[in-house]
Amino acid sequence: MKRPTILTLCALALLTLPLVACSSKKPAAESYSANISAYNHTEDYIHQFYVDGAGGGNSRPYGGGGSFVCCVSFPAKWRTGLNATVKWTTSSGIPGDTRPDAIKPRWHEKIVPIEKYDEPGGLLNVHFLPNNEVRLIISNKRAGAKDYPGPAYPVKPADWKW
Repeated sequence: MKRPTILTLCALALLTLPLVACSSKKPAAESYSANISAYNHTEDYIHQFYVDGAGGGNSRPYGGGGSFVCCVSFPAKWRTGLNATVKWTTSSGIPGDTRPDAIKPRWHEKIVPIEKYDEPGGLLNVHFLPNNEVRLIISNKRAGAKDYPGPAYPVKPADWKW
């Protein structure tokens, strides 16, 4: 009986490799990443913010959502007790406000629950609300979009003149 040559064995290996690759099932991703976007529902200027150490940029009073910063990781499946640490600095958003406590940025830090999601989304929407409240919403939608699960896009109060 004739022995197979090395060339024949290599050719067989190359032919079976695609079959093995196609037959194996890929496991579901354990975690995903999302771009971070801020929505500022306050009259304060947000100089910088971080979600679990990932920088998120800045946000003007009653605005946001226009740009994204990459990235924060989160589990593929939401679970009870899923939180993130949010740190941010604020100062007065009123131009020309010279009060000492209005000029110097103040640091804030809070452990915030990530709201329940049924499927992973590509955006982590960070809503800065009055009284230093923060909401974290993972979604494929932005504030203002139909069926967005969080607050509407920030709106300046009628008496806000800046």
